Amino acid sequence: MNTIALDPRDPAFLANPYPVLRRLREEAPIHWWEEGRMWMLTRYADIESTLKDPRFTVDIRAWRLNDERGQESMPVEFKEMFEHGLFQVSRADHTRIRKLVAPSFTPRAAARQEGMIQEVVDELLAGVQDRDVVEFVQEFAEPMPIRVIARILGIPREHDEAFREWGQNLVKLTFPLLPPEARQAVVQRFPEGWHLLGELIEERRRHPGDDLLSSLLAAHEEGDKLSSVELRSLVGGLITAGSETTVHLLAYALLALLRRPETLARVRADLDLLPGTIEEVLRHDNFGLFGVPRYALERVTMHGTTIERGDMVMCVVNSAMHDRSVWPDAERFDIDRDPTLNLSFGRGAHFCLGAHLARAEARVALRTLLTRFPALSLAGEPSYHPHPFIRQVSYPVRFGQR
Repeated sequence: MNTIALDPRDPAFLANPYPVLRRLREEAPIHWWEEGRMWMLTRYADIESTLKDPRFTVDIRAWRLNDERGQESMPVEFKEMFEHGLFQVSRADHTRIRKLVAPSFTPRAAARQEGMIQEVVDELLAGVQDRDVVEFVQEFAEPMPIRVIARILGIPREHDEAFREWGQNLVKLTFPLLPPEARQAVVQRFPEGWHLLGELIEERRRHPGDDLLSSLLAAHEEGDKLSSVELRSLVGGLITAGSETTVHLLAYALLALLRRPETLARVRADLDLLPGTIEEVLRHDNFGLFGVPRYALERVTMHGTTIERGDMVMCVVNSAMHDRSVWPDAERFDIDRDPTLNLSFGRGAHFCLGAHLARAEARVALRTLLTRFPALSLAGEPSYHPHPFIRQVSYPVRFGQR
């Protein structure tokens, strides 16, 4: 009988989950976690294949326990967005919708946004750089990504905070294990943001600009098979994606460098090392608490274990990226690694649409911090906080003399 203790609320696990994940990889590569009512996959090969396997879906409606989440009590606005989100629409609709928006999220498109990203970074630093100590995550990393996606979409600046909070709440709603009371609190605040988004779309329809929202509206008006509800759901999804994960990429990237003076000095001396540094941060200490869920569309056998149709399978990505069969020295932080095996942004049809933008944001932010603040340092130990699916971290930094 498996006796591996797994408690995602344990501060020790949040700070360093890798000893537990190593035991799971070695002793129970497919592990039934009763509290989460899910199968947990922890080996690289199993996770990579599952992410591309058509026998598994991202659509939570395939989960046999989904009805217990109280979908019938959800506001009509939430149901409307949920039914037309990229994770719920048919494969053909998913391909069609992604095709419309994908040109705005290519590596070349992300590179073109670096000037705007730099403006956002400068705005945020202008408000805090004269202080000795700053809570980095709360005062810099959290507001940055939503400001970036808002500029790309053409959302007026006065709505930044409203959409940041709305996007953070939407991210929580995507997680199947969110406690009912927390879920209800989030749901109650959903309609306000949904209606605000509708008002902004109508305003942009009347007064188009040089932004992604105007481009999507033009495609809609030209009959390019993007319905009104699909448009609003897509924009809502982009706001959601731009409000959470990049925050923690920035947080973990700066923390990794400040804890490693030799690597920090090397990157300062050669900023061309930043892309490799970002990839290694994502591999070595990924901010995910568990990973990404998939739901079995049919009975699947893996390692002699039967996964029934409707079961949830959690692909524990941060475990996969410490798999010694892929990286024999996985615990070592090495910015010179080949990044092609990195699973942080997924595989297959649901590879993260915003991966290149997230990398660009991290690259611009780190470049600015490392060049503008040569004495930048940690001003205290990091602390970890409960979150449905992220190892949420916070820590103070000292800017020092410039």
